Amino acid sequence: MARATRRDADKPKGRPPRRERNFAAIREVEDGEFRRRILAAAAEIFSTRGFAAASIDEVAKRLGATKGLVYHRYRSKGELLIDVCEDGLAAITARLAAIAERRERAITRLTGAATLHAGDVVERLDLHRTLAGATCGTAAASLAGDEVAALAAIAEKRQAYDAIFTRLIEAAAAERDLPSGRDTAMLGRIFVAALDAPLTWPPATIAELSGKSDLIARQLAYFAIRGAGASDTTLMEEFSR
Repeated sequence: MARATRRDADKPKGRPPRRERNFAAIREVEDGEFRRRILAAAAEIFSTRGFAAASIDEVAKRLGATKGLVYHRYRSKGELLIDVCEDGLAAITARLAAIAERRERAITRLTGAATLHAGDVVERLDLHRTLAGATCGTAAASLAGDEVAALAAIAEKRQAYDAIFTRLIEAAAAERDLPSGRDTAMLGRIFVAALDAPLTWPPATIAELSGKSDLIARQLAYFAIRGAGASDTTLMEEFSR
């Protein structure tokens, strides 16, 4: 009996039983999944209704939950918008940066980056429409002061994201795969705008092209890089892989 008491005394204090720790991990995973569902539902509502007209009630209804569950995680509609934009932009930025840092020709990295971005726009259209609306300033009038500051920070991150394309265009020009001597900052903005074309497509077009995101992404990347001045030879090399 004394030996059992010593073993009990040696156990870490306050550590939950193994079974309880497993349940805690499960709850954490489930909570993360529920957050992703909230963000997806919010992006859809913000995209289709517009941020000013959208409501937490609509997000909850789309989610199939009570608005209390949404408010439990977000104090306001603005806070939810911030999380949608931050989460979505962080995910695509990490993937884009990984491509930009590869040890390949700049034009090859530019092709990969363009294809990635265009594909993400098609696959997460609601997110990108929400992000575009939020960073152009239309949502600021409906936000609190701290939310306006957070949204401004997101806009700066989006500018840094777009600048990756500009740097790749500059590098490709330095390697003579694109023409040199041009305003690369302006060209970079035009380049990204070409990849963002699906943001303005009507619902009928989106529905017609459903399930063809890879094909659409490659075609958008092709036209963007062609518009940047790539030769037919370069285009053949990059898009015959």
